[in-house]
Amino acid sequence: MMLLLALCGMSLTAGAQRVLTLDECHRLALENNKKVKVAEEEVNKSRYEMYSSYANYLPKVSATGTYMHNNKSFQLLSDENMATLGSIGTTAQAEIDAYRQELLQVYQNDPAALVAWTLLQHDPTINKIVSDLMGLNVEDALNQIGEQVSDAFKIDTKNVYAGMVTVQQPIFAGGKIVAYNLITKDLESLAESKLDMQQQEVIVTTDKAYWQIVSIANKLKLAESYTESLRTLNSDVEKLVAAGVSTNSDQLAVKVKLNEAETALLKAQNGLALSKMLLCQICGLPLDSNIAMADEKLDDVLLTNNRPYYSESDIEANRPELKCLSLANDIYAKKVWVTRADYLPTIGAFGNYVVSNPSCFNGFQNEFGGMWNFGVMAKIPIFHWGEGYNKTRMAKAEAKIQQYNYDDTKEMIMLQVRQCETQLSEADSRLKQTQEKLNDADENLRMANAGFREGVVESSVLNLAQTAWLQAHSEYIDAKIDCIMAGVNLRKAVGVLK
Repeated sequence: MMLLLALCGMSLTAGAQRVLTLDECHRLALENNKKVKVAEEEVNKSRYEMYSSYANYLPKVSATGTYMHNNKSFQLLSDENMATLGSIGTTAQAEIDAYRQELLQVYQNDPAALVAWTLLQHDPTINKIVSDLMGLNVEDALNQIGEQVSDAFKIDTKNVYAGMVTVQQPIFAGGKIVAYNLITKDLESLAESKLDMQQQEVIVTTDKAYWQIVSIANKLKLAESYTESLRTLNSDVEKLVAAGVSTNSDQLAVKVKLNEAETALLKAQNGLALSKMLLCQICGLPLDSNIAMADEKLDDVLLTNNRPYYSESDIEANRPELKCLSLANDIYAKKVWVTRADYLPTIGAFGNYVVSNPSCFNGFQNEFGGMWNFGVMAKIPIFHWGEGYNKTRMAKAEAKIQQYNYDDTKEMIMLQVRQCETQLSEADSRLKQTQEKLNDADENLRMANAGFREGVVESSVLNLAQTAWLQAHSEYIDAKIDCIMAGVNLRKAVGVLK
């Protein structure tokens, strides 16, 4: 413990001392507390969620693109049909040649036909037609046409590109979009209430650490004064023993008390150093910071009016816990809307623009081509075996549970407020009692000192008076700090701490 005191003393004297007021400690604690920072980010998160919920009212635009490589191309005809088209000229030429041979045989075997043939040969027009027919060759021309037709039925789909831009606009969603938007607003308010609650917890923790330092610092002053009084008394008793007026027993008794006082003084010094380290940690300051409280330097702790004015409706409106539960009630009530909306008709409009390569809008071509379309889509639930009805009832039951929790918490908070009022009244009464006891102890010590100087009061009586004076002053300090903290707790209970 001596080593801890030495280390703390070295750190506290390393730099200029910083005097902190209670408001400054509140500010530092709120700025550096990690839980408060988390709560602030929760507020930001809920605010962004609320902003994003507005997007559900607006049309959504999306684009999709794709590329695909195929190892084969599409073919609309079979290989047999393709081969037939490619050799259509050869087939036609064979038919023409067969018909021509058949015609010659008819002319040669039929005398009448032969006579007619002989007569027709003298007609130049007929002669030219027959000559052209006999020399006709369509094989190459028709084969070329067949191959062109066959190639037209082959589609080059080895490299396929496609893209689509879609626009979707909800028209009616059963009230789900409106309900969700309202829920996100409540979630933002809920996060703000949780932030307020966390800030109040930090303030109370800071107040406890601050006033603990003030209490220990004032008790340290008392311990130093008491120790100095005992040292003076020990010196006076030594002189009386040397003069033969007092006994060694009186001197030993004073020395024992002096040793106890010095030990108590050392504990108070260590306690003050550790308490300041705790406050530094709460305020986000280095643990070895040289700090002092503004109130610890005062001769007496100043009290203010700690009793706020409030009504039950004020408590219900200001207490963050009740705010949270009230918002939770609203959220669960709106969740009933959301659940019911899942089983109501939904209507939406859409529009698309589609582009592809190959395209099929002017035959199959290896170029980009596109089209647009639009429409309206409706979804109407018809029968779900009572699923929607039962889920809606479940959501209503959850809303009732939240309401019961709210009512129960409200009753407990009202009870807490009454307890804090009682504690503040008890603290005020105790402060008055300790004030009277302090005045009596001061007067008793004054008379004991005067009697000891006159030689009519023994050192043991003076020692008892000094001990009573120390105890009375210590109790008075505790009573003041208790009165301050009782006021803080009452303000927190009614939700007006900040």
